[in-house]
Amino acid sequence: MNILDRYGIKEVADVTFYDINTDGSPKTPVLYLDTLKVTTIEQTAEETEARGGKGNAALIAWDYGKEINVTIEDALFSAKSMAIMFGNGSVIKYNSDTNTTPYIMKTEQFTAIADAAGNNPTAAGWSDKYIGPDGKQYDKLNAKFYDETGIVINSFEGPEENGERHTYFCSFDLAVDGAVIEISANSFPGTYYVTGDTFARSEATGDDEFFQFIIPKAKVQSENTITLEAEGDPSVFNMNLKVLRPADGVMMKLVKYNLVDGTSASTTQSEMYHNHSLDPASQTDGYSVADGSTLDIDNPTAAGDNEVSWMSLDTDIATVVGSTTKGVVTGVDPGTVTILATWEGGYASYTVTVTA
Repeated sequence: MNILDRYGIKEVADVTFYDINTDGSPKTPVLYLDTLKVTTIEQTAEETEARGGKGNAALIAWDYGKEINVTIEDALFSAKSMAIMFGNGSVIKYNSDTNTTPYIMKTEQFTAIADAAGNNPTAAGWSDKYIGPDGKQYDKLNAKFYDETGIVINSFEGPEENGERHTYFCSFDLAVDGAVIEISANSFPGTYYVTGDTFARSEATGDDEFFQFIIPKAKVQSENTITLEAEGDPSVFNMNLKVLRPADGVMMKLVKYNLVDGTSASTTQSEMYHNHSLDPASQTDGYSVADGSTLDIDNPTAAGDNEVSWMSLDTDIATVVGSTTKGVVTGVDPGTVTILATWEGGYASYTVTVTA
């Protein structure tokens, strides 16, 4: 790289969060963001000076108190990104397969059209079915009724002689399947190893070249805001990171790089898989891993001494990170996913089931 080369940066970055090993190295990826709108890196420091002589001019200056802050603005959110922003990064499954109560409570208002008493609120005009956004009907469970003052009632009055109708409220539960992020008083966002990948465009050639920033130790800040409004642009989700000093003192690395030792093959192994233009050296089913846990798959013997690359065909279900001897699969969400191990001239396919 020539020190006179100049570049421009315009494209947003794809950012990955990793848990951190005890030696400070990245562990497993816990969040991948590829829908960002803006990533801002700001470095600040304080300064003090020695002044003297005519005019009391500055003679020597010292910088101290360096701070690096990163702001990530995402157009979309996931349960995991929300958990990292507002809690300790944990997402709790919320369905009938868990011990948690699979209900969500709603409250609605209705106007009585007739007198009714006892356990027959439908005679007053209340419906025991909830119409969802999908147009389907769902049972209202554990219904409780209140009058306008908030007092629990078990009878309803129809219209008065003057035609005025009485308004009542009903709170009920709906059976659900989803995820819960618990934000407790003693739960705060954690610290992660963070990388961001984008492109830098060469002034001389106009070509895009790879650019990456690496933050070995980034603390997610607790101050977050979500705005819900009827008009204007959709809400964005801001994540603020404070860069901490790791053991070696290197707070951030900015890397402009080119790939080396690439092959001239016209078809990638993943394209061969999708187009069925190359049969797999092996195809193995029956692997299973729980969401949030990891599974080791050894490099295929058919690869020999070739370098093996690993990829997941659905990172919403599981991700995979390769090492020199194996691929480490991390379960993300229940489902079935194909994991590929590829090398020059071949690949192996693995079917992995992620369980709750």
